Amino acid sequence: MPVSKSWGQASVFGQKKDTYKFGQTAPEIPKKLPEAVPGRIHLRDGRTLEVPIAYVDYNKIVAVDLSTKTVYTPLEVSSFVMKQDSFVVLKEFKVAVGPDEQEYRIAFVQVGAVGAGLGLYRFRGTMRRDDAVHHGSMSTFNGSGWGSGPTSYKSDVTEYEMTTAWVLKRDDSPQWLSLPKSGGALRGIVEPLIADDPRLSKEVKWGALTTDKLPKLLNEYIADKKAGLN
Repeated sequence: MPVSKSWGQASVFGQKKDTYKFGQTAPEIPKKLPEAVPGRIHLRDGRTLEVPIAYVDYNKIVAVDLSTKTVYTPLEVSSFVMKQDSFVVLKEFKVAVGPDEQEYRIAFVQVGAVGAGLGLYRFRGTMRRDDAVHHGSMSTFNGSGWGSGPTSYKSDVTEYEMTTAWVLKRDDSPQWLSLPKSGGALRGIVEPLIADDPRLSKEVKWGALTTDKLPKLLNEYIADKKAGLN
């Protein structure tokens, strides 16, 4: 069985920006794991493990056996399945959420739709937040008495938060797109991709499109392509 690695050893597959302090040793397995669900892990050495899996972050999953817990990274795993969800390993891609942007050398991502020259994946993991804005209230004196009012301030340290984002790539383009959750901006990205499918193009143009609905839509588009319907 592979041995778990410290963050110092794991730096080769971490984020390009220093999200984690790789020089410091961290616990091999978090004290509190997410719920482990039935799964299957395909290792790069050819072995397959049928075992409950706890998804910790974009670069760490834990196989939870009856008597042992083993950490696996994207360097050791080619793909894995949790219930009906399939995950693969992506290399050299970027995630943008609002003004925050992060590059990843290698990471686990959930497969949304792959085929017909398109790849849609769901990223879930830790992403850095620089100058995070905090909201609260503060006491003020108005001359006759004390009161309180809303205020906000920017943190002077880098913070890290769990992020979920959908990323899309065309086979003929080196660029990764981080998708907006809904609205005209999302429609403007998706419409040109499926313009040769009249049925689905009409659905996108006149329907309410969100990233939650996108995997089903693109999988239908891929199926239509394979069937020669577009």
